[in-house]
Amino acid sequence: MNRIRNLLVANNDKLNHIVIAQYKRAEYSVGAEENFHWAIIVLEKIGAGDGFEGPCYQVFDRHYNDERGIQWILFNKAVSLDRTEKTLGGISIGTIKRKDLEELDQILSNHLPVVKFAGWNCRDWVMEAIGLLRAKGWIPHEITEQATLLPALREASAISDARQRPIIVPFDAGTETRRFGVSCSSASQAQILES
Repeated sequence: MNRIRNLLVANNDKLNHIVIAQYKRAEYSVGAEENFHWAIIVLEKIGAGDGFEGPCYQVFDRHYNDERGIQWILFNKAVSLDRTEKTLGGISIGTIKRKDLEELDQILSNHLPVVKFAGWNCRDWVMEAIGLLRAKGWIPHEITEQATLLPALREASAISDARQRPIIVPFDAGTETRRFGVSCSSASQAQILES
């Protein structure tokens, strides 16, 4: 009985990466990351045939030709980053224990998209969500501007495009981006998280 309890506790303490995933658009590809679609994904499965899988939180705008005009919709569903050609990887911005996933789900599911200024979009919603998750201690960096994330996102999209599969690069607010996960062959090369 104690053995089972210990396994359950260990599973609850398992850390899952909180990732900003980026998706190219028809008119924007590698090099135009500031125009990509962004989403937050909590990686529950990584690599070894699993790819990158986990719950995804993102907002979309729907355009109507009637009194509804433009409506923003929150989408939250489990996804696999490997199952769409539009994914250009992403960046890990924090971690969360498995036992806290339900709380994260409640926070993000209740953070409905509300346009706050002209030009507000999915990336602005992600920035708002980052603030909420940082307040819980799940994101260690103060990330207040989209531009702060762009160097790491550019690195992730360039490598993902070259390898033709999504990779995740860690975000480090104080330095140039560094990579982690699977060791590269050369000591001069950094490490990345691959599916």
